[in-house]
Amino acid sequence: MRRRAVVATALLAAVACTGQTATESPAPSPSRDGLPAHVTVLGRSFDVSCTPVAEALVDIKLPHETGQPLTRAITGLWDHQAIAVLANDHRGCGMWVLGLAKGLSPEATDAILAEVANGVQRFGVTASPVPRD
Repeated sequence: MRRRAVVATALLAAVACTGQTATESPAPSPSRDGLPAHVTVLGRSFDVSCTPVAEALVDIKLPHETGQPLTRAITGLWDHQAIAVLANDHRGCGMWVLGLAKGLSPEATDAILAEVANGVQRFGVTASPVPRD
């Protein structure tokens, strides 16, 4: 039963996600459904936006502070610049959203947004289910 709920939530996130082009600058989202506008990972502060991250690119688990959402590295991106934050927001943001480090140059921000948008375009927001043998 729990697996069905997870799959249904993932499908809703994929359908409801609005996506964002690489040239748009992500604005921190207001706190809703437990998703904060900012998270801190290993002493670094990240602005959390509603920019979806393809689940297929969500990588190793990063430490998170108590009461903060889970965070993970994004394949191909340096975790000092960008991370994936568990949003599980079926109403629009997606399962994982982008957290950008504070103080990035516009060029670095544009490159990260382009990479994340490319991942969403290639893989969608959620990964395909892995078949069981």
